[in-house]
Amino acid sequence: MNGILEELGTLGEVHHGCIIKDGNILATTFPPLLSDNLALIARISDRIFMGADSVNCSYNEIYFEMGENYLLGFPIEGGLMILLLTGKNVNLALIHMTIQSAAPQINRELAGPALKASAPRLTHQNNKTENKIEPGLKPYLNEILEALTLRIGGVARISMAKGLKLWRGFCEPTKNNLPVLIDILAQEIEDDQAQQDFLNSLATLLTRELGPS
Repeated sequence: MNGILEELGTLGEVHHGCIIKDGNILATTFPPLLSDNLALIARISDRIFMGADSVNCSYNEIYFEMGENYLLGFPIEGGLMILLLTGKNVNLALIHMTIQSAAPQINRELAGPALKASAPRLTHQNNKTENKIEPGLKPYLNEILEALTLRIGGVARISMAKGLKLWRGFCEPTKNNLPVLIDILAQEIEDDQAQQDFLNSLATLLTRELGPS
């Protein structure tokens, strides 16, 4: 699988990549310093794909803005996720075609000897300066808060404040990174069905504002 990542790395604007399954990093070219947060991004992406399915939409990929780069997530057959850190001039069509053609090889390798991989532990990047939230995000944040309040009541404002702080420390607080905030807040909902209802209710917001690929 490292060979597949090396092949992807030869495409223009692709800096690093990893292959994840069930929270386990199977192969990666990311620096070890970044490994802690990769499983979180994969879980967020999985939830967005599931939410999109619930409103009859589909995504071929999802991306998060990270300064001058994108973090791209591509779901492939077998419950796998490929994450790539790329520049903003990346050729998405070429990458998607390459990943789809590599999917059978990845699954063949998985059918071989069991891979030993431990799930990375999410850590808050305390050394990262928290970014300011743009005023234009207020309508979206209000909609998210309303959906959260319907599930957990009056404590939603407290959870929202805590979630916003974590979101600002983890990534840039932009419209394209709203899925990260939504996943953070979903973890505040203890009931599994209520949590899924929360994600489903906001899938329409994500589809409307971010649009399927």
